[in-house]
Amino acid sequence: MTAVLLLAVFALFATLMFLRRLPALLALPAMAAAIAIVVGDPLAHWLTAVMADGAVRLAPAYVAVAAGAMLGRVMMSTGIAEDVIRRAAEFGGDRPMVVAGALMAVTAVLFTSLTGLGAIIMVGSLVLPIMMSLGVPRRLTAILFLLAFATGFIFNIALWRLYRELLQLSPAAPLPREIVTFAVGLAAIMTTVVAGYATWAARRAPELRLWSAPARPSRKPGVPWPAWLTPFVPLVLYVGSGWREVPAFLAGALYGILLTRPRTIVQTLLSSMIRGVEDAAPAAILLVGIGMLLNALLLPEVRVALAPLVAQLPVQSPISYVVFFTVLSPLALYRGPLNPYGVGVGVYSLMLATGVLPALALLAAIMSIVQVQNVCDPTNTHNVWVATYTGVRVEDITIATLPAMMLVCLGGLLVGAWLFL
Repeated sequence: MTAVLLLAVFALFATLMFLRRLPALLALPAMAAAIAIVVGDPLAHWLTAVMADGAVRLAPAYVAVAAGAMLGRVMMSTGIAEDVIRRAAEFGGDRPMVVAGALMAVTAVLFTSLTGLGAIIMVGSLVLPIMMSLGVPRRLTAILFLLAFATGFIFNIALWRLYRELLQLSPAAPLPREIVTFAVGLAAIMTTVVAGYATWAARRAPELRLWSAPARPSRKPGVPWPAWLTPFVPLVLYVGSGWREVPAFLAGALYGILLTRPRTIVQTLLSSMIRGVEDAAPAAILLVGIGMLLNALLLPEVRVALAPLVAQLPVQSPISYVVFFTVLSPLALYRGPLNPYGVGVGVYSLMLATGVLPALALLAAIMSIVQVQNVCDPTNTHNVWVATYTGVRVEDITIATLPAMMLVCLGGLLVGAWLFL
């Protein structure tokens, strides 16, 4: 009976989020409280163990998000991001799809470090008008930008911090090389699919030319070229040298400021920190709710009630693992049961707690499905902003990109099964 009631709670809040009656920021804490009540956890205990402790469970993750947003603000205020994007547009000459390809590459690189809606708005406000002004159709412009963002986000170290917290991987331990190997494989699959999609879409719009023309000379002085490497600094320090997230982001910020505005280093860094916290606030609030839900689902009564159901999921063999998560990957949309920023956090935590899958195999599944969610989910704030800016329906983006992203998910799961099962 308890299991049925818990599934009813999942279904209720998933429906409320799907219908946009209740935002995820409120739905996740409410779901955590409802789960604790259903299993009969004493009030004093769940107020402390679920709500209070859960609120800070993922504190390292949202501090990392704020640090990434700070670096984003540094790149905005110093002009590094604008200069990189402008140079990419000049490199493309007067060929729309070459310009689009160069801008997509730059967007992907930037989002290995940038996080938050503020970064999306900043980069999008520069990239999207350039694409549209060269005749790239509005819907294709929106799609290419989201595909580029999702490609770079595979390597976003703030997101990797969240994965480590969800899977209870020691933050003091070096990043497992298997994760880096998988991320490289997933990025290669994503890049291949994105390139194929862009070429196919361009051929359907014959007015777009695919090949390069002579680059236009730069008309405006920019930042020193070594500053273009700013987004790589935290990634190299994190992956290559084993630095933690916050020091790596801070080093990247200092590197960018010293090369562009060394005389105002204190003012630039301080203002970027403040604006970065503002940019990260929505994600931080969402992570607070995710932490509460995680703690609720780890209550002994919940694990006892749901473990038999989770154990029956057909994911143990490589073939069933790939088929199960690929076919159900659209359930990551609308904050559905496979969305790690919604109800899915409960599903994944139960899979981990019951040992249905090895931790790294579960991580591979999450990272593959997140690609579907990042590009296709109409409830993403970045999808809504991009669709509004380009003047297209957000649902049209979902329809146009879902098959391609399910293909990426399939490729990622095949790599995950090969490496971890």
